[in-house]
Amino acid sequence: MFLNPRIGTPVTEIYRGDCWASGRTLLPVDDERALAELASGAQACEVCRPDTILTRP
Repeated sequence: MFLNPRIGTPVTEIYRGDCWASGRTLLPVDDERALAELASGAQACEVCRPDTILTRP
């Protein structure tokens, strides 16, 4: 998973590593951090939907 901390905006987006819509300023994060970021209000990318993969049993 990757974190895109868009500079100048309060919203962070979470992407899968193979997402074509991710942009250039990504920080790799583990699944635990990605889940924590999503729980604290980060948005999941609407293209690759990392939240669906992270919440699978």
